[in-house]
Amino acid sequence: MKIVLVALNAKYVHSNLAVYDIEAYTRHRWTGEYGSEAGLDLSVREYTINHNLDMIMQSLYHENPSFIAFSCYIWNIFEVLTICRELKKVMPKLSIWLGGPEVSYDSEKVLIDNPYIDGVILGEGEATFYELVRIYSENDTAIIDKTNVKGITYKAVDGSIIKNPMRPLISMDEIPFIYNDLEKFENKILYYESSRGCPFSCSYCLSSIDKRVRFRNLTLVKNELSFFMENKVRQVKFIDRTFNCDKKRAREIWNYLADNDNGVTNYHFEIAADLIEDEDLLIFKKMRPGLIQLEIGLQSTNNKTIKEIRRVMDIDKLKHNMLMIRSMGNIHQHLDLIAGLPYEDYESFVQSFNDAYSMKPNQLQLGFLKVLKGSYMEEQVEEYGLLYRDEQPYEVLATKWISYGEILKLKQIEEMVEVYYNSDQFEHVLPYVETLFATPYEMFESLGGYYEKHELFGMGYKREARYEILREFFSECIGDVSKVLNKPDAARMSIMSNESDTVRVSSVPAEKLRVFDCLLTFDYYLRENAKARPSWSKDFPVEKEAYNNFFKRGGTEEISLMKDGYDSKV
Repeated sequence: MKIVLVALNAKYVHSNLAVYDIEAYTRHRWTGEYGSEAGLDLSVREYTINHNLDMIMQSLYHENPSFIAFSCYIWNIFEVLTICRELKKVMPKLSIWLGGPEVSYDSEKVLIDNPYIDGVILGEGEATFYELVRIYSENDTAIIDKTNVKGITYKAVDGSIIKNPMRPLISMDEIPFIYNDLEKFENKILYYESSRGCPFSCSYCLSSIDKRVRFRNLTLVKNELSFFMENKVRQVKFIDRTFNCDKKRAREIWNYLADNDNGVTNYHFEIAADLIEDEDLLIFKKMRPGLIQLEIGLQSTNNKTIKEIRRVMDIDKLKHNMLMIRSMGNIHQHLDLIAGLPYEDYESFVQSFNDAYSMKPNQLQLGFLKVLKGSYMEEQVEEYGLLYRDEQPYEVLATKWISYGEILKLKQIEEMVEVYYNSDQFEHVLPYVETLFATPYEMFESLGGYYEKHELFGMGYKREARYEILREFFSECIGDVSKVLNKPDAARMSIMSNESDTVRVSSVPAEKLRVFDCLLTFDYYLRENAKARPSWSKDFPVEKEAYNNFFKRGGTEEISLMKDGYDSKV
């Protein structure tokens, strides 16, 4: 009997740890029970949601499976159900099963709505899948008795839907290491799991359902990390929820990575930054730049919101730790915010955004609440006045605290942050633009307004165009500044506070644009492999004779950047 496990990933560089864990566990159990893999015809097939669905269907048809199981998430459920529906038409005897978080919490509804599906594996799938494979392999599929298989919902012979009791959780140590053959993961991010479960109870997260944290044996973890080091893999992404919930264990792993660094591999961790202690900071300080990166879930700084979503967090300590790590300059930090949470109105979210920005993350991810099946948030839909999309990814449209129009405005902010902050292409010029605004949020809000005014959203751009748009935006802004500067002293005092008393008001915009152009050009050359000067900087900024003398003398001579007397030196 041919059995196929199928994953549809969001991107090519992703891999699906779940299906490989299930495959490895099934092979291990089968060999232990039968003495070898003889009689087990099992394979994994990975695609992406960007593949042509007809091509995926054809590929799976040519596999000629008798039993097929799909790994289901919010990003692929539409594609999975479409493929399953069409496969059943041309392969009516094929047994089709689903598993994963997108189908585990409403499995009966899934089977009612999709009659071509034979069953759903609930929760963790390793042991359940193995048992299904075993009984399907040993019996005629038409008469298989599934009444004793825990952790499934299925259709009985008479068409009724039966949900069996849940299966007890297995030990993390029972799951074999899947990366012994790295060829099939070439050019992929390698996902690694050293624990399952989460001790916290965040209402929007499915990890809060299982508060029992199970850890993989630390000796096993170190041996497996050693394998990654020896093979110099590019990146290992830990998918543990709150990796440092056990501080001592996390510290031991971080120390192990620092002491055995191969100079190549990067490790990604999702952590609670407020749990970081001075001892952790000392470990971080000795790490090679790029050895680790940290993903930190802030979500909100509204205390009422934090309490309502059942989150436990010391915001002041979180900020302190982030700034300390930032000052080291060797660790990339990614900070998450969520819009649409309870008690977070537009003004409150603006404050959360500015608070998050002040923590100086390398990336600031502005996300939107997703009302996940099985989460506590789903139970509070009526209480919170939650309106969200019926189809995946079930994203918030409005709540009793924030309107759809305000959500749309935040969508603009999200795009501006992604383009101008998270891209790391405007590292030096963006802080200068900030000086024209009272808060960082106002800058991104104005930039989004500029895009909307000039109908710039929804278009594809060459990379240089983003620089040009920012320059045009800045020019418009300093034009507005000029109007303010020509008002009486009291009205312009705050804007002039950083200007020399000797600077003429009428010259301020030109001086600001000149500084802006220097910084923009600097960022441009740092990030782009440019063969020509950018459109806004056609004139050579340094006298050619001074330029030549500078390099003839080994770059030690101080020269002016600008021919017209601008006083910055290099």
